[in-house]
Amino acid sequence: MNRLSGIIIVVAMLSYTAKSAEIDASLLPQCLQIADAPNDSNLRSSLEQHESILQLKKNLGDDFHLSFEQIQEQKNRLQHYKKSLPDIEESLPSLIEQATIFIEKSALPDDQKIYFICGAHADGFGFQAEGKTQLFINLTQIQPDFLPSLLRHEIWHAAFRTQHQATTDSSVYHKTALKELAFIMLNEGVGHYYSFQRRVEPAMAYTNWTERTEKIFSLLNEKTMLLAHDITPAQQQEFLFSSHANVPFWKKWGAVPGAIITYRLRKLLGTKTLSKIIAGGPCAFLASYQREAKRRDDWQSLPPLLVSGACQD
Repeated sequence: MNRLSGIIIVVAMLSYTAKSAEIDASLLPQCLQIADAPNDSNLRSSLEQHESILQLKKNLGDDFHLSFEQIQEQKNRLQHYKKSLPDIEESLPSLIEQATIFIEKSALPDDQKIYFICGAHADGFGFQAEGKTQLFINLTQIQPDFLPSLLRHEIWHAAFRTQHQATTDSSVYHKTALKELAFIMLNEGVGHYYSFQRRVEPAMAYTNWTERTEKIFSLLNEKTMLLAHDITPAQQQEFLFSSHANVPFWKKWGAVPGAIITYRLRKLLGTKTLSKIIAGGPCAFLASYQREAKRRDDWQSLPPLLVSGACQD
């Protein structure tokens, strides 16, 4: 136990401060200990009682699951992240700059924390707790080369919520199913733009881009019709959740079209103009794209029902 305490002290000191954000890696030493002895009941109990895990359990409830097997399987990845923490700290100010290109640079709260965790059921989590956006990054599910993209994705969510509170107010975007989908396409769309940005900028890496985009916009059209006509209120939240989570990337029928919209409008209109469109909320975001899509044969149009639903008072 002395060796464990020593590691905890050393790594806990590696909580990094960057421009407007701090990485809390205090759980990492316990993750590494569990990776070596996943069946140790004392180690399991200690990890489950860590503040980060308790916070996730409190806010996610039955949706939160902890896998000790996952931690064991990803021991090498956890060791990599322990060694690379200084490099991550050094890159954080740049990642924040990139994640806030469409909003004010000061949008991210000065005391924003990003908690590094292990063994969770998704790669990243963000939710409101005690008036703040809490961000959690599950290292055991993230390839190291993808971590910068995920950090930009989650930082965007926190900064967007802070700057555009009226747009992100749940009473607005939960008003109707189509309004909520429109909000998802903006909020998760920009987030997923950061997730796939390295594949489309500065050069297109997808060799079948046209095929991919046609399929995902076709899926959006199909799902929008179901959402508007065949989905019961009881089914609605689970159905909308599948538009941006718990499915393969190119099956995310709300988030990925939103990412493509972000990519196309930025390329066409520039960052400054797109920032103004985003400030206008989901209606402006979808309507602006729809206008441009009608002028271009290589841009898929949005379902008219979705655009009208997003802009309905």
